Amino acid sequence: MIGRFLTMEQPRTIEVPSRRFGKYLVRSRLGQGGQAEVFLAEAVDDKGDQVNVALKMMRQGAAEEKFADEADLMGLLSHPNLVRMMEHGTAFGRPFIAMEFLIGGDLFEVMAAHRRAMKGFPMGMGVHVCLEVLKALAYFHRATTRSGSALNLIHSDVNPSNVFFSGEGDVKLGDFGVASSTHVDLGPQAGTTAGKLSYLSPEQTRGETLTPASDLWAVGVMLHEVVVGYHPFQKDGATEQQIMASIRAPKLTIPDYVEKPLAAIIAKALTPDLKGRFKSAGEFAGPLFGYALDNNLIPSRHETQLWLESVLGLLV
Repeated sequence: MIGRFLTMEQPRTIEVPSRRFGKYLVRSRLGQGGQAEVFLAEAVDDKGDQVNVALKMMRQGAAEEKFADEADLMGLLSHPNLVRMMEHGTAFGRPFIAMEFLIGGDLFEVMAAHRRAMKGFPMGMGVHVCLEVLKALAYFHRATTRSGSALNLIHSDVNPSNVFFSGEGDVKLGDFGVASSTHVDLGPQAGTTAGKLSYLSPEQTRGETLTPASDLWAVGVMLHEVVVGYHPFQKDGATEQQIMASIRAPKLTIPDYVEKPLAAIIAKALTPDLKGRFKSAGEFAGPLFGYALDNNLIPSRHETQLWLESVLGLLV
């Protein structure tokens, strides 16, 4: 069994009247952001079994409408590579979203574990994870309302902290809090730089209207990290302005140890000109999957699970 990776932070006060939050029993904090906090909590399912959930609670004073939009969006989406919502509601005056708890941690933690152990990220696993994220985005970008109208969704915050692993080895994309849509009001599409700075696309740093290519750029950054071994734009000591400048005018030098077909895929994914970049998840996944097949880099679910167990071993 794989346990959720833990940080060494000091415990912080939980902003609820008690550890009992509606029908949930809050156990520990998993993470927090400007709009919400996420906790590990226990509940009893319809069969009477005790289950763990990731409980996302809106912060006091945060934009309630935006939080409700995220819950509504999760209710429309259903795909094996997306984090699944169990329910949403309000308790003690705080809106919440209860989601499946993925005990394998997230990609950021997995990458950090490899760095601390001075081990390279396994090539096959890195390609596999990015292919699974592309599957999620292929569905996400083409999702529709229940009546069949295109949502034209852009995730806007694809980064390793939002890529999760189940104990069974599944890879899932989560956190739709800054997603945008041309069909429903999920917040502005232009003039925003929501998302993690070092994974923003060039057009995102300029506040331009986003397209699926912006999400695919972020996958390209993650692919560069797991294959090359370091982030293409975030250098030690770099300021926000310097990171943005390197994103807008990237100067990629992919080392010779990366095979040319894979290096070409990474370079195309990180082309600043939208005309030269992958335009859809399928267009990106095609050559990447072909490369994986040609080089026997398609791990089984069991192999992925064993790898995650070995990563947990790096942390103890």
